[in-house]
Amino acid sequence: MPKRKREDLSMGKNYYDILGVPKTTDEDELKKAYRKLAMKWHPDKNQDKVEEATKKFKEISEAYDVLSDKQKRQIYDQYGEEGLKMGGAPPPPGADGAGPAGFAPGGGGGYSFSEDQAQRIFEELFGRGFGGLGGGMGGGLGGGMGGAGGPRVRVFSSGPGGGGLGGGMFGGSGFGGQGIHSDDDEMPFFGGGGGFGGGQQRPPRTVEVPLKLTLKELYTGTTKRLKITRRVYNKQTKNLEPKEDVITINVQPGWKDGTRITFSGKGDELPGQPPQDLVFIVRQIPDNQYQRDGDDLIEHVRIKLTDALSETKIDVPHLDGRILRVPLKEVVTPGYVRVVKGEGMPKSKQPGQKGDLRIVFDVQFPKKQLNSSEREVLEDLLGNKW
Repeated sequence: MPKRKREDLSMGKNYYDILGVPKTTDEDELKKAYRKLAMKWHPDKNQDKVEEATKKFKEISEAYDVLSDKQKRQIYDQYGEEGLKMGGAPPPPGADGAGPAGFAPGGGGGYSFSEDQAQRIFEELFGRGFGGLGGGMGGGLGGGMGGAGGPRVRVFSSGPGGGGLGGGMFGGSGFGGQGIHSDDDEMPFFGGGGGFGGGQQRPPRTVEVPLKLTLKELYTGTTKRLKITRRVYNKQTKNLEPKEDVITINVQPGWKDGTRITFSGKGDELPGQPPQDLVFIVRQIPDNQYQRDGDDLIEHVRIKLTDALSETKIDVPHLDGRILRVPLKEVVTPGYVRVVKGEGMPKSKQPGQKGDLRIVFDVQFPKKQLNSSEREVLEDLLGNKW
């Protein structure tokens, strides 16, 4: 098979055109192009044209699979899609042995691409939390069960800061409360549906659910009792049936935003697949008075000018409800920071220890300017203290 030029690749699939990249594209550009197109054509986002989206999605994934692999890309650039799927250039007449790059000659060991591979590529780049790609990608019960939105997970909290969680972001109406989602706009949540397969076993997928907690709950710790509703496959009726369960999360003092709590096998139980894992991800609710910086707490306190210029003590409310009496023995300027050791957030990995409390001061100045006589009095009072 003669070597083909770049423009001759139109005889087969033009993977460069599919991803919209030049032949000189590098790995980072390939990933960026794939991510953009994969999100656009993901079947869960195109429920009005699932068949077209499914075909397009597989084509995008195949293009990325070839061009991101140096060996496959070299063969494709030399011999096009046909040569790639035949295992490279055919050997000379009468020659024995394998073709180039370890492919078997004559097409027996040539390149092929399946829907399952497309799923794996998607999970590798976006994480397993995005689950399956809906129905229509594969035959049998393994595909088509996920559909848009994936598993229907309802969560109700018996403690403060809880709320109901709806279905997935795409398709299906929620059950109230906030929807399941990712904080990254480029990586929206996809439910852990049946995926591509035809019923074969796969590693458990994960369903990620945000667990919103106040800063105070993360300081003191709390217990959350959550009711979840998941889908379980009934082998007798061959239907997916809802099943309710109650799980308990013991929030430890000092947990940080992004902490993951995994409940193995508490997600959907789809036919031909292991039960999914349910993963709660801590998301801290912004606090109006306090900020968190690692294990430290930051609190902004406003004081009068007279207190800023004189030795005094101020009362500072703490996150846990205590009042801290903080002595001021120096002049306090706007933005001055006083560090109170050991009054920050508990250190979850070091029981009994805490970070620091950083008090940032704001000085309240008079709204009215001093007249000449008042200024003279003030200058006289301050004297050499300037």
